[in-house]
Amino acid sequence: MKVFRIIVGAILLLGGLYIIVGEYLLGTSADATINARTAVLRAPIQGVAEFSVRTIGARVSPEEALVRITDERFDTARLIDLERTRSTLEADLARLKAQSAAIDEARKVLQAQAKSYQEGRVRQIWSRIAEAQAALNAAEAKFREAESALERTKELSSRGVQTAITLDKAKAQYDVAKQDIASARERVSYLSAELSSAQNGVFIGDSYNDAPFSIQRIREFDLRLAELKAESDNVSRRLSVTSEQIAAERVRVNRLTSAELSVQNPGIVWNFLASSGEYVNQGQDLVRFVDCSAVMVTTSVSERVYSGLRVGMPAQFRLNGDSRIFEGTITRLGGSGAAGLYTTLAIGPSPEHLTRFDVALSVPDLANDPDLSCAVGRTGRVLFSGGPLTGLRRTLADLGI
Repeated sequence: MKVFRIIVGAILLLGGLYIIVGEYLLGTSADATINARTAVLRAPIQGVAEFSVRTIGARVSPEEALVRITDERFDTARLIDLERTRSTLEADLARLKAQSAAIDEARKVLQAQAKSYQEGRVRQIWSRIAEAQAALNAAEAKFREAESALERTKELSSRGVQTAITLDKAKAQYDVAKQDIASARERVSYLSAELSSAQNGVFIGDSYNDAPFSIQRIREFDLRLAELKAESDNVSRRLSVTSEQIAAERVRVNRLTSAELSVQNPGIVWNFLASSGEYVNQGQDLVRFVDCSAVMVTTSVSERVYSGLRVGMPAQFRLNGDSRIFEGTITRLGGSGAAGLYTTLAIGPSPEHLTRFDVALSVPDLANDPDLSCAVGRTGRVLFSGGPLTGLRRTLADLGI
């Protein structure tokens, strides 16, 4: 029995030593830390900075404005000049429209006068045509009388009753009557042509121009209205361009006189690099925050373990004080003296870490846990190869233990 106890004790001792050596020495990291990339918000403009969040460690979201910068000393002379130019152009446009309206009213008055003159002139020509037509009718009556007298005189002269002088006088009266008819017809034709022209607005006469004074003034007003319209169109185009320039300048002024800064991804405030109410310069660092969308695990291992690792190999991470195991993947093998790799990370390497070989892991399940999604700074241990209890842990994890 004593020998049996000694053998059982030796077996248990050797088994314990095997588990300890297998768990803590074979493929195990010396330390592991939840880490994340940090980013810095810089001032895009100069001005007074006001922080809406003033507590280190506060969580921030992309929808939240973290810093607001206002610059009340920005030079707005360009915007003032453009607005003054727009006011001048608006006044010029109003003046041109008023002039056009006044000339258009005067034109309407002259147009009414021209219409009255045209109607009166047409009535006058109709009266002259009627007079000329009456004169033509009288000339035709005299012609018929002279023609009849000439026929009687010829008959009497052939019988020797009338003298040659009487016959010549009758012929002369006949020719005069014939010429009077031709003259009267020409007069009617002339007046008809004058009437047609007057109805079209052109007046024919010996003692006046082809158009009355009112029509001439209307033509002058039409020319002036065309000039005013061209000038108004030019001013309107300049006013439109100036308005576009003012809108662009206002956008520029607003962009350079005020700015609201927010983070692109959820994170936590890591450090304030400026104070609320401080006047900051363009490009100055304002606040450093941890990007919670880029959580990783950084650790260090011995050279013996490091030599057997490859990027893409699976690994297991377990937090201190937590029995859960998180599956991960090796994403970076930094080697020894990897201080330069931590310049943009929240947690820097310890002196002991720099004497070993750096390894970084991606652990997606950490981001899915609300308590660990941004638990930067918490430590644990990484297992790179299966130890004696790996299978047991997985079985217990599957069972929810």
